[in-house]
Amino acid sequence: MSIQVEHISKQYGSFTALADVSLTIGNGELLALLGPSGSGKTTLLRIIAGLESPDEGSILLHGEESTQHSASRRGIGFVFQHYALFRHMTISENVAFGLRVQSRQTRPSRRDIRERVLELLRLVQLDSYAKMYPEQLSGGQRQRVALARALATKPRVLLLDEPFSALDAKVRKELREWMRSIHDELGVTTVLVTHDQEEALEVADRVAILNRGRLEQIGTPQTIYDNPASPFVYNFLGNVNLFHGRLLADLSSQGRGGGEGEANQAAVGFVRPHELEVSRDLPRDGKAVVASIVRIHSAGPQVRLELSIAGNGRPVTAELGRKRFEEMALVPGDNIFVWPQSIRLFDDDGARALLLDQGAGI
Repeated sequence: MSIQVEHISKQYGSFTALADVSLTIGNGELLALLGPSGSGKTTLLRIIAGLESPDEGSILLHGEESTQHSASRRGIGFVFQHYALFRHMTISENVAFGLRVQSRQTRPSRRDIRERVLELLRLVQLDSYAKMYPEQLSGGQRQRVALARALATKPRVLLLDEPFSALDAKVRKELREWMRSIHDELGVTTVLVTHDQEEALEVADRVAILNRGRLEQIGTPQTIYDNPASPFVYNFLGNVNLFHGRLLADLSSQGRGGGEGEANQAAVGFVRPHELEVSRDLPRDGKAVVASIVRIHSAGPQVRLELSIAGNGRPVTAELGRKRFEEMALVPGDNIFVWPQSIRLFDDDGARALLLDQGAGI
């Protein structure tokens, strides 16, 4: 089922939770709502669910105006951050709860409920835990039960509100991979709220980034990561190096990258650590700066160098593969040459972007 969010706004006193947010979620799509705390992610999720009412705007479910429909009428499953399982009920009773409280006209038979519960427990790989109670399960297992319970009524839409944030990193990674496989198997339209960039980029078909109640950008994980639409998105998605300065040439007529840029215009350059080239030798074109190695983090396949560049005002980070690092035999205190493979510039107010390809100087 598709979801259309049209010009949704929500105010809590003087605080603007959402400001004219519009987006469309396709049938069977998994969309991640990503942003920092207070960006409006959960508010938007609750408005889609019918648990909150917008001050302005509309929610259309499969093309049907649903803004005034109750949560029960929308056919939506909701998984909360802290499981919300009934402690006095067994695992199978928890999963069956949504089916048993339905009206007589829609309630399945006891046999059908048992079969549905067993089917879901097998799906979430917990069929051997049916007679146990929530406190006997781990956090990851409880979250699987919460998901099974949300799926029991065969919802048209599944909403997940930071479902893995209370779990440790290893379990969180395992569960999100498992959740993506469940989504692919069932094909139910899913909206995932998270503040974890890695989680959003790994599991979602598309990512919508919110900031202070406004939609900053929406697109595939690769598009969002490779082509951030604003300085906020660049800063929010992974590590990035910032360089402040002014353009030395008018780029609008040079055919490089996209957008415009006038000479002497104030600009901010963004370069991700893996986009910084490092060498002991000055490149032939001479477009490099000297950096001093302050610290080396060598755990894992990628080695991270913390660098100091005169005049930049803040540390710079570069990443290179372990084999290259060992070949260069770098140690703290070494001076090396650094230059970007590419650099994305935004004018001073962040309104316009330029992409300078390889050969651009810092």
